[in-house]
Amino acid sequence: MRKPAAPAPAALLALLALLALLLTPLGGCFWATTKSEGQALRKDVDSLQSRVSTKEQALDDQIAQLKKVLEDGTKLLKRNSADLGLEVEQLRAELRAATGLANNVSSQVTDLRAAFDAYKKQHDARVDQLEQRLAQLESQKPQPGSSPDELWRLGSAAFEAGKYTDAVDLFKRLTMSFPTHERADDALYFRGQAYTNQKDWEKAIGIYQQLLDKYPDGSFTDDGLYFAALAAKELKQCTEGRTYLGIIKSKYPKSNVAKQAADLDAALKKDAKNKAKCAA
Repeated sequence: MRKPAAPAPAALLALLALLALLLTPLGGCFWATTKSEGQALRKDVDSLQSRVSTKEQALDDQIAQLKKVLEDGTKLLKRNSADLGLEVEQLRAELRAATGLANNVSSQVTDLRAAFDAYKKQHDARVDQLEQRLAQLESQKPQPGSSPDELWRLGSAAFEAGKYTDAVDLFKRLTMSFPTHERADDALYFRGQAYTNQKDWEKAIGIYQQLLDKYPDGSFTDDGLYFAALAAKELKQCTEGRTYLGIIKSKYPKSNVAKQAADLDAALKKDAKNKAKCAA
């Protein structure tokens, strides 16, 4: 039996070498391309990962800043709210105090206004009365048939107003028309007082003398005698003056002018020989 012939070693080796040559570049090119692309892809992935990480870090930082701003704003808002609440409460307290003060002042003003109105009403009524009395004195005379009370009222008003001439006329009418009236002696005395205020000493003495003669028990007769002595002193008639004072001492020892009369009598007695003060 014939054995198969074995391939020649040289030829086999050549074939294998050829196959190896064909396969080696192909396999090396595929491997090189894949590795390069992988490296580029990884590089891109790494770059993208880095950018994402950077963005994530920036976003985290912004979120942290936003949280901080929100926290600070919340704290500030709470603090401001507390401060505002305190200020509002203080304003309310001040407003309550101001309202109380305003009410108190308003009440005082009301009381003052009421008091002023009452005073004004009373004052106006008094002024109206005085104006009416003065108008009556200035614009009209008493009628011929006037009552003694009316004559006394008008005469007294004229005397108080310093209208002594009018007062003299009115008091004169009263004493002459109604000599027995209860005011007649008073009217005669104030007629003498009107002359005294006018410094008409002689007429004043004459009226006071009439008062003594007609109404020796009148309520103002002793006063009239004292004023008669003063008028006599003004006229340097010291003796006559002492005569009136002597009547007071003897007839009216309890007079309210007894002390003044005694002092004036002593002064007149002392000046009796002084011609500059006492002519008679």
